[in-house]
Amino acid sequence: MPEGVVSEIVTRAIRMAGAQNSWPQDVLDRTLARGVRLEWPKKEEFGDLSTPMAMSLAKDMGKTPRHVAGTILESLRQIPETSSLFSKVDIAGPGYLNFFFSSPYFSDFLVQCLSGSALVDRVAIPKNINVEFVSANPTGPLHVGHGRGAAFGDSLARILREVGHDVSTEYYINDAGNQMNMLGKSVYLAFRKLTGHESSEEKVRLLGDTEGYRGDYIAGIAKEILDNPKGLPDALREDVLAGRFTDQVQSFFTDVSQRRIMEGIREDLDRFGVTFDRYFSEKTLHEKGADGLSSIARWLTRLEKESDGAVYASDGALWFRTTAMADDKDRVLRKSDGSYTYFAADIAYHADKVDRGYDIMVDVWGADHHGYQARMQAVAKVLSDRAKRQVDLKICLIQLVSLLRDGKAVSMSTRAGEFVTLAEVLDEVGVDATRFSYLTRSHESALEFDLSKAKERSMDNPVYYVQYAHARVKSLLAQAKSRGVTIGDFHPEDFSPLEEPAARSLIRLMAQFSGVLHRAAESFEVHPLTDYLTALAGAYHHYYFHHRILSAEDADRPVMMARIGLSMAVGRILASGLALLGVRAPDSM
Repeated sequence: MPEGVVSEIVTRAIRMAGAQNSWPQDVLDRTLARGVRLEWPKKEEFGDLSTPMAMSLAKDMGKTPRHVAGTILESLRQIPETSSLFSKVDIAGPGYLNFFFSSPYFSDFLVQCLSGSALVDRVAIPKNINVEFVSANPTGPLHVGHGRGAAFGDSLARILREVGHDVSTEYYINDAGNQMNMLGKSVYLAFRKLTGHESSEEKVRLLGDTEGYRGDYIAGIAKEILDNPKGLPDALREDVLAGRFTDQVQSFFTDVSQRRIMEGIREDLDRFGVTFDRYFSEKTLHEKGADGLSSIARWLTRLEKESDGAVYASDGALWFRTTAMADDKDRVLRKSDGSYTYFAADIAYHADKVDRGYDIMVDVWGADHHGYQARMQAVAKVLSDRAKRQVDLKICLIQLVSLLRDGKAVSMSTRAGEFVTLAEVLDEVGVDATRFSYLTRSHESALEFDLSKAKERSMDNPVYYVQYAHARVKSLLAQAKSRGVTIGDFHPEDFSPLEEPAARSLIRLMAQFSGVLHRAAESFEVHPLTDYLTALAGAYHHYYFHHRILSAEDADRPVMMARIGLSMAVGRILASGLALLGVRAPDSM
């Protein structure tokens, strides 16, 4: 792909210039180790690709950037491929090297797009990456906020895989602790209500001054248990009907409720096009092994011995020195009563991931977890030091979603509970529009999701705009076939009739696809891809509107075939990009 080609040839030219001019080897190695920086100038008059590498080198060599750029340019001219790849290479501004691709190179690029070859360069050093996302508590259905995290995490994993990383996806099930007990009690009380045994005294005794979990889904689980002849074990029936909330009753209602909710979550995710390589249960971290210790206990014991004081005992409790990573205070892991904090379970979970060999752990969290970042970065550093290899933790915070309808706020409260569920949004809008809409803005920015606009079959609807560009290509090919046009393999010379500037601009934009994905992967973002696809769709709509593609005149056939090939290449890139977003590329709209 173009950026890979230019990066490779610039590296060769810099090495050649260094050898011919006795440039310091350490400066060359240090600069090139950071990679060749490339930019696509917004104005085509400044080239197709531009690099500031001369300025980076000049700073460490005591030379002017333009002098270094000139020396690199001389070396470029000595490389045979330069003349075929570029129509021109010049120096601009303080020392930028600007590259203008030749028409033959762009023709080769189109042939490559149509040949089935890879559209994206692979990273030089693939990483083993774990992406953990959604991880919604199994205490209720997925809501619209979870949906944004699901679309983001799934698409990010697809992009990371596309550029060559080894990626596994994971859902952490928070199925331990007081929240699960609260869920079991809530469904138990709903069951008691259905059997005519509702009691305000019992509710206060079990829930105190809290309301517990509410909504139709709680009553629905209770009704499933009631309606199923085998729903409530005979051994528990007498206790339940008599209002004896024993440990066995608690376990039964908690387990059944958690299992049913997780089934619903998986159904919603499957419908949304999101799958996971692994579901990891928090409960397994608390289960004791043959040695009588839980995973949490074992990990904390190891870290207390091996963390150089990061984990320490004080006042009868066990602490983590998170202040070493700018946290406002050290955090308790094991309380003086011997119980473990939620933070302790998180440490054991991440230690397990490091033990599984990941180079990068990506945690996709809701924005309300922002205060948790410093302590988890402290954990990642200790775990990395213990493993004696670099292990990075990347935390992506998903900002809030506000639902609109015709520009007006939609109440987030429904009969199903105190939230609008993802399933309700999918019922109204569909998977494609929902996923694309979630990904139109940076995950770090709050999102306004207008349900009415997402359903529109108009160019004002972003997903329709992009999908229609792909459908337009497919419609064009169908029309060509109906007119008896035979479309075979394309060769570089077939694209020589594309002399109009608009065609070159469109190809230039297509050539940026690989680089867009690499930059998205490096920054752990997804919205650059939606921005790019929207721009490419717009460029193709403009080209289609202003340039006649199908022609009945034999004299126009070379131009027609070149434009058909160009359209097919656009269609392939659009389809590839939409697939990475989990959105269909339809043949018709």
